[in-house]
Amino acid sequence: MIGSPISKERFIIAIYVLCFAIGALSHGKDFIYYGWRPYKAAPLPIEVFWSSLIWIDILVVVVLLSRKRRLGVVLALSVMLADIAINSYATILLGFAILVGPLVLQSVFLGFILGSIGIVLKTPRWRKLDKVGETKV
Repeated sequence: MIGSPISKERFIIAIYVLCFAIGALSHGKDFIYYGWRPYKAAPLPIEVFWSSLIWIDILVVVVLLSRKRRLGVVLALSVMLADIAINSYATILLGFAILVGPLVLQSVFLGFILGSIGIVLKTPRWRKLDKVGETKV
């Protein structure tokens, strides 16, 4: 049932995982199509950051799926804040107009994270799931 706090948390985490998995696949596609330096047109620090996102996105997915969900949510928020800051810089100041679309989608996702983080972090730690997924109080 989606009405219970645990179900809402799982639904939100599933969206986080899906979005970060899409990000990892997107960066992986860039490596497949453009080789080991798909972002070489960018300044080196930005290139390194963008190239590392394939591994960072996978790390976020793994942590979110582990029992360290609070850490995963904080990591997800941190990654999205950094990604949007760097992509905004590259779009506005460096003229990478190709990033406008992805930047809009990332901003919407960041808004979702900010809007849902309270639900995910509000779930009391003392609430545990038994083997069939029922909440034990």
